[in-house]
Amino acid sequence: MPEVYFRTIDPPTQAGVDSAVEQALDFARLTASEIGKRCLIKINAMSQEVLPGRNTSPWLVEAVLGQMKERHPGTSFTLADSDVAGYPQFGRACRHWGYQDIAARHGVQIINLARQDYREVATGNEACPVLAFPQAVFSADSIINLPVMKTHVLSGISCCLKNHWGLLPRLRYQFHQQVHQVIAEINHQVPQTVFNILDATVAMEASGPKTGLPRACGLILAGRDRVAVDAAALDFMGLDRGMAPHVALSQAAGVGSMDYTQAGDPVDPANFIPPQLGQDLVSLLERRLRAIPGLGKLLYRPEIAPLLGWVGTQYNEQVWFRRQGRALLREVLDSPWGEQYRSLPGCGGRI
Repeated sequence: MPEVYFRTIDPPTQAGVDSAVEQALDFARLTASEIGKRCLIKINAMSQEVLPGRNTSPWLVEAVLGQMKERHPGTSFTLADSDVAGYPQFGRACRHWGYQDIAARHGVQIINLARQDYREVATGNEACPVLAFPQAVFSADSIINLPVMKTHVLSGISCCLKNHWGLLPRLRYQFHQQVHQVIAEINHQVPQTVFNILDATVAMEASGPKTGLPRACGLILAGRDRVAVDAAALDFMGLDRGMAPHVALSQAAGVGSMDYTQAGDPVDPANFIPPQLGQDLVSLLERRLRAIPGLGKLLYRPEIAPLLGWVGTQYNEQVWFRRQGRALLREVLDSPWGEQYRSLPGCGGRI
């Protein structure tokens, strides 16, 4: 039965995160042959706006990258994520959240998976008969998965399994109606993921992944089995496992097991506010547009859908963030976890 490692972080500092990551990597016991010569570190950088809980914590990225380079000096590491549908935000996200500076300090490359050449894979899955993965997925000997713990109005949660949705940056919006089946298939097609560290330093609850509420937990969950870590995350979040069917579907696809044993620190369930589709205007509008006979299919053709994605992102980042997100950011900045965000380039002039 797979183990999921829980480690609380105290104090809420870079040193505290470094210590937690060190213990998680000791727990993992990753070998040089498992990591290989080329390791892709998959972060979550879906937001150019700095709102804690949306993206992977800069302190976690710093800790993992530094320690992995020290433990595996013969490996070439790359940080990666992709643009969101219809909106090229990844470069700004890397600057605003400090990932660009972290990569420069450690001498590693950051790549935008949406800008790479693709190779199509036939899956035999009716929900997604063909998936187009960027070349970096095929060239990586291993993947270290660094998602952030979030609720999600479409997929229930966004943790380890959903973070691999970003490994499919090309036209992935076309799969929103089959999101759970496709998440399971993506993970089935990507066996190189050797370890997962789920960032719950500052997580997100309610109407995530963009318009939710930051939730400071001061915690990381880690494990080799992404299905087990996501099952443990659901249990910790106090959410019914049935609200995220992609976890059970990934188990059925042979990706991992929902049965796990807990190692590390004892923790009590956090009782997250569950996601409600009606609380996220952009996702609700998409569902209603898709339901219009004839017009729904037309609007989400590749020629038109990116424009709708751009409009939705503009609303979230220019309207919702200005009206609500800035106040939520201020609350985190005034908390013990605010230190890692105050100096980020994306906080300057935005609160």
